[in-house]
Amino acid sequence: MLLIATFIFLPVITRANRPVMIPNQVQQVIDAGQNLSLTCVYQFETEEESKLANMAWILPDVLTNYPKNSSIEHRFRFTVGRNETHVKSSMVLQMTVPSDTGYFRCAVLPHIKIGQYVYVYSERELVFIDAYHTKTFMSWNGESKDIPCKPTHPNVTISLYRKIIFGEDDSWDSMELSSELGNASWLLKPLPERGLRLTNWKTSDRGAYKCVGTMNEPTPTAESTEREFFLFTNDIELVRYGDDDPLEGSNVTLKCMIVLEQNLNNQYTVAPEWFYVDNETGKEQFINQTNPPRGILVNNLAKNSIGFFHEEQIASSIFESYLKLQSIRLNTQTHFQCRGHENQRVISRSISFTIKEKIDPMQVKLGRGIAQNLTCNRYFDDVHIKWFKDDKEYSGLIFTSNSSSVLPLNGIDGEKASYSCRWTNSRGEPRSRNFSFAKETVSTSTIVISLCASLAILIVTGIAIKQYVDKKNLIKAIQGKLDGNPDGLDPNLPIDYQTEFLPYDKRCEFPKDRLRLGKQLGKGCFGEVYKAEAVGLKDSDETVTIVAVKKVLSTSQFRTKSKTAGLDALIRELKILNYLGSHLNVVNLLGACTKDIIKGELLVIIDYCRYGNLQSYLIKQRNTFVNQLDEVGNLQLTNEFVGIEETRSQDIDSCAESNPGTSDHFVSHTINSTADVSICHADDCLQEMEANWKYGENSDPSSNGPISTWDLISFSLQIAKGMEYIASKNILHGDLAARNVLLADHGIVKVADFGMARQMQNYNYHMKGQGLLPIKWMAIESLTDHVFSSQSDVWSYGVVLWELFALGKIPYPGMNGPILVKDIQDGLRMEKPEYAPNFVGEVMKRCWDKEPNDRPTFHQLTNTIENYMEPFVSSQYLDSTLIEN
Repeated sequence: MLLIATFIFLPVITRANRPVMIPNQVQQVIDAGQNLSLTCVYQFETEEESKLANMAWILPDVLTNYPKNSSIEHRFRFTVGRNETHVKSSMVLQMTVPSDTGYFRCAVLPHIKIGQYVYVYSERELVFIDAYHTKTFMSWNGESKDIPCKPTHPNVTISLYRKIIFGEDDSWDSMELSSELGNASWLLKPLPERGLRLTNWKTSDRGAYKCVGTMNEPTPTAESTEREFFLFTNDIELVRYGDDDPLEGSNVTLKCMIVLEQNLNNQYTVAPEWFYVDNETGKEQFINQTNPPRGILVNNLAKNSIGFFHEEQIASSIFESYLKLQSIRLNTQTHFQCRGHENQRVISRSISFTIKEKIDPMQVKLGRGIAQNLTCNRYFDDVHIKWFKDDKEYSGLIFTSNSSSVLPLNGIDGEKASYSCRWTNSRGEPRSRNFSFAKETVSTSTIVISLCASLAILIVTGIAIKQYVDKKNLIKAIQGKLDGNPDGLDPNLPIDYQTEFLPYDKRCEFPKDRLRLGKQLGKGCFGEVYKAEAVGLKDSDETVTIVAVKKVLSTSQFRTKSKTAGLDALIRELKILNYLGSHLNVVNLLGACTKDIIKGELLVIIDYCRYGNLQSYLIKQRNTFVNQLDEVGNLQLTNEFVGIEETRSQDIDSCAESNPGTSDHFVSHTINSTADVSICHADDCLQEMEANWKYGENSDPSSNGPISTWDLISFSLQIAKGMEYIASKNILHGDLAARNVLLADHGIVKVADFGMARQMQNYNYHMKGQGLLPIKWMAIESLTDHVFSSQSDVWSYGVVLWELFALGKIPYPGMNGPILVKDIQDGLRMEKPEYAPNFVGEVMKRCWDKEPNDRPTFHQLTNTIENYMEPFVSSQYLDSTLIEN
C-alpha cells in the first residue's frame, strides 16, 4: 500500500520511453561532506516492458573501479519500487568527497537511461585525478590519451604545466590547451567527465605534468589547487627538426628516441640502427655509424635512470640518436628508418621529406647605361657556372666566390646584349638565369635630332642644343662617378669590382693653388706622376710636405670605347684609396683636387716614395748585394748586421675615414741619394704589362751601402703586411709585382697600384693577344677562368718573393706566351732563387698551390715570416706599430 501511495503522487511523464531524474536538471553542485540524493522514475510503454524492465544505477568510474579506495559499500544505498505502470529508484551517497565528482546515471534497459553530472565542490580541491591506484599513464606513438584531471566546480578554469629540468634545477612550463582539434597537442574536452586529452602522442611527450584549477580566474592564483601526473611509454619516435621542407644547401637533423620505462630488464645497451632507401635503386641501405656515407653524421646519447614519482618507482632507459645531413642536395637521400630492439621485438619508425630547390628569378631585366653586377648564386663548390653573351660563351672577367658567380658590367654601349648563366643542378638537370636589357624607348633628344634633320633651318640650333646637353650630361655623369651609390655595395664582392658605388669623401679635397708641381717622376699608359709640394697638408697652414701627384694624360695611349679610360681609372683609384684608409705598407691617399674634373683634370695626392719601384732598385743593387746565407741556404747574421736599430714610427696622413691599419717597419740601412736611374734593361722587361702609372725618384744605390739578405726578408714581411691589410678591406690587387711596390725612407716599402683585378677585364677584352697581360705573375685560375681573388694575389706574392731574392730578374726567364701558360697548368713552378733562404723556397711553393683554398692567407704568411725573424731580433723590432695622426 505504501508503494502504491507513493506512485499516486508521481509527476506526469511528458516524453515517452524516457526516464526522469529528480532533481530534474543536467548538472548540480553540492559541497563536499554533504549527502547526494537522486531519484529516477520510468513509465512503461508496453505490458511486456513492465515485465522485463528493471532499474539500476551507474556510478562514476572512480567509484566502481576502486570500491575499496572509495568505500562505496559503506557510503552508497539505493531502493527500487515498481507497480504496473512505473518503476522508481532512489539512491543516497553519504559523505561525498571531491573525487566523487562525475556522471550518475539510472538505466531501465541498455538503451533507456538518463544521467546527471554532479560536482562535489571543495575550495581546497578544485581539481582531482580520478585514479586511486596511480598517477602515471602510459601510451604509444600516434594514439590519443585521456588524462582524467577534472574540475570540482563548473566555474573552475584548468591550466596545464610541464616540468622542465635544467641540470639540478627544474621549472614548470605552461602548455597550450585548446577546446578543439588544431595545432595544440592538448585538448580540454568540452564534456567535464573527459578531463584532458593528449592527441597524437609522441615519445617526447613523456615526463611530469600538473593540472592546476583556479576558481573564477583565467590564470592560477594563490588559492589554486593542483594535481601532478606522469606520462611514460615503451616506444620509438623519429622526427625531423623543422616544419617546412628543407632547402638544398641547408642541414637536416633527424632525431630517433627510444624509451623503455617501468621494466628494468628491458634497458637498451646498444644504439638504434639507421637505414636509408636509395633514391635510384629503391633498395634499403644500412648506415655504418662509425664510417657513415659522406655528408652524414650520427651522434648517440644513452640515459638510464631510476626515480620516484609520488612514491611510484619510474625506471627509464632512454636512447637518443641524431642523424645530421650536411649541405643537402637535390639527390640527397630522403627516406630514412630508425630501428631498435626490445627483447625479441623489433620496433622501428620511418620518415620521408622533400628537398626544395633554391631557384632565383629566371628572368632579370637590366637598366641601361649604369654599372651593375650580374649575379648567379653558387650553392656548392663543385657547381660550375658558365656565362654566355648572346648565346656565345663569355670570355671576359668573371668573379667567382664560394657562394656566387658575378659578371660585372661597366654600363658602356658595347655591353648591350643578352646574358645568361648556365649550370647543372645536383640531379643533372640544366638550369639557367637570363639577363636582358629593358627595351629602349625613343628619347626626347632623338626626336629633336630627327626633326632637326628634316628641317635644315634648325640644324645650327640643334647642334648648339646638343652640345649644351652633352656638356650638361657629362658634368652629371662625372659627378655621379664621384658620388657613387653606397646602397648598391654588395658585401660579398670585392670592393674593386664595384668602385662605381663607392662615394668620394669631399673632406679629402685639397686647394689646387696650394699644390706646386715639380719634376715628372714617371709616365704610364694612363697618366703622369709628379713630385710636388703641398702647403698646409698637415701640422699648419705653412707646413710644406713633399708628395707625389697623379694626373691624367692629355692624350691617353690606351682608351676604351668610353674614351675616358685614363680619367675613369684615376677616379677608381681615388675612391679605392679613399675607402682603404691608412697603413704604413700601403701607398696612402693624402688628398685630391677634383674641382676641374669637368675639364678632364683630376689630381690625386699620395705618399712620396723617393726611391721608386722595388724592381728597379734591386737591379741597381745587384753588384753590391751581401749574401748572408750559409752553404745549405740558412740565414747566418754577423755582428755587423745584427745591430739593428729600434724601428722609428712614421706619421701617415690620410683623409680617409677608415681606421688606420698597422704594420711593422724596419731600419735596415739609411738611404740618402737622389740621383735618377733608368727603369730596367730591355731583356728584363719582356712580357711585362705597361703600368698605368709609373713614378719614383730612383736614387744611386752606391751611396746607400749594400742591401743584404736580411733586407729582402724585411721587404717580404712588409709586403705581406700591406697585402694582409688590403685583403682585410675586401680589395683585390690583381697586379702584385715588384714593379708595383715602392721604396720610401727608412727602408719602408709600400704596395701600390692595387685594385687592378677589374681592369684586367678591359685589357683582356680590348688587347687580348698583344702581350699586355702580366701572365708571369698571374695565378692559374686567373689565366684560365678569369677568376681573381685574395688567393690569386697570394700566388702573385710568391712570384714577388722570387723577384726579391733574384734581385729584380723577370720570372720564368726565357719563357713567354701561351706555351708558358700551358706549362704552368701542367705543373711548372720556378726553383728557389740563389739568394733565397730555404724557408722562403717553401713559402713560394705553398703560394703556388694549384688549389686556391690550399694556399696560405696573407695573415698566415705574415705570421710565418715573423716567426722566422723572431730569433734574430728583439720583440720591440717586430712589435713596432704605426702611429696615428
